[in-house]
Amino acid sequence: MDVSSVGYGSALTPEVQAQYAAKCMSMSQQTSYIAGSLIQDTVEISAEALAKYTEEMNASIEKLL
Repeated sequence: MDVSSVGYGSALTPEVQAQYAAKCMSMSQQTSYIAGSLIQDTVEISAEALAKYTEEMNASIEKLL
């Protein structure tokens, strides 16, 4: 159910409508937080992978010299 569907003509009391809207907003914020955490984790993993790759490449180059 969408927040916009809870409004005029609804059988829900204004208090329940407000609680529902607050819960939807809370869930939306949590979704943004989770997405941000996933992006941050991906960046950290990518940085670690790049550092390891660079280290391995430098070691390979040193062997060739």
